[in-house]
Amino acid sequence: MRRTFPEILSEIKKKTQTSLLICVSMLTAGAILLISKHSVGWLFVCMGIGLAYSLYNKNARLGKELSHISDMDGFCAQFAAGSSFYSDLLGLTISDDYAVITVPYLQIFRLDEMEKFEVGLQGDVRKALFLTGKDGRRHKIAETQKGDALQEEFDRAYEAVRELFVARGDEA
Repeated sequence: MRRTFPEILSEIKKKTQTSLLICVSMLTAGAILLISKHSVGWLFVCMGIGLAYSLYNKNARLGKELSHISDMDGFCAQFAAGSSFYSDLLGLTISDDYAVITVPYLQIFRLDEMEKFEVGLQGDVRKALFLTGKDGRRHKIAETQKGDALQEEFDRAYEAVRELFVARGDEA
């Protein structure tokens, strides 16, 4: 079932809130254990600090990804449009202006900043679909391995990207 972008952001927010609750619980438990002279409290404090650092980095990365969007209303409309490519298995949505990856974390790529697309092959075991930016950096947007259930979805993603690049006059 196709999810809207606000639903995806809401899900990310819920996961972040849950992780924050766990982080605070770990720090509190660690402080209580240290006050009662149990050295295992240091383990809880260190794990809580590690989780807090991870949450900080995750939030910074989310802010950076959202900064790629110039018009949020237009973006949400494109994201939800029936004409865009959507694959829940790959965690990939391709609209006219953006490629959005939701697995393993949110990544947003502006297609007007991409020069070409490529398929990388590792023998006949694995293949990956890349968008290559005008700066030469490659961004993996889809991957499949021989024998997995994603090969058909990968081929659909490739066709959607190819059609977009052909429509704007670029060919890989």
